[in-house]
Amino acid sequence: MKKLTFLLRFVVFFVFLNVLSYADYSEPDASIIISQNTLNKFLDVIGEVKKTDKFNISGIRGEYTWIVRNPRIILSKDKARFQADVTVSLKMPPLSYSTPAYGEVSVKYDHGNNKINIKVEKVAFEVAFNILGRKIVVGEVDLSKIYQIAFTFPGPKPFESFTEVNMPDGSKKKIKIDTIPVLMLDEGKIVVGTQLNYTYLGD
Repeated sequence: MKKLTFLLRFVVFFVFLNVLSYADYSEPDASIIISQNTLNKFLDVIGEVKKTDKFNISGIRGEYTWIVRNPRIILSKDKARFQADVTVSLKMPPLSYSTPAYGEVSVKYDHGNNKINIKVEKVAFEVAFNILGRKIVVGEVDLSKIYQIAFTFPGPKPFESFTEVNMPDGSKKKIKIDTIPVLMLDEGKIVVGTQLNYTYLGD
């Protein structure tokens, strides 16, 4: 039994020392994956967004309505963006058109607080109509002011900054754990991870 205990302790210590080699790679040692589908399920719950406004430009008055449908976040290699389908309609004369709305999504890992922050930034589309042969530009609608979407997830940073390994002679090996944050955007997912570096501090 004593031989088995010694062997297990030796293996644990050997693993701690050899993890040093993994920190040289870009792949994280520990990671959390957030899928595109997870973010879009939240947007699905918000559903359709609709608003009616009036305008008065150069003596031309009118009332228009815009509707936002199918909002979604699209994750690709090194990029995250917001996209939605917008329909704009004029009450009189009855006119309507559809246009996509695109915007940026920021993805940040706060290593100090161990939080992953995902936020939809500016998403704008122009409201304009051709009335009596004239193009009437009503203005710009920024959807990010309406959605105000922000997600926060716990990160993969370990809770311990050092550990100890009990040796057969009763002494203890002190190991310091340093972490390096890793953030990657890939097709359909966000990978937030940590590279672990181990340093022997002595007995």
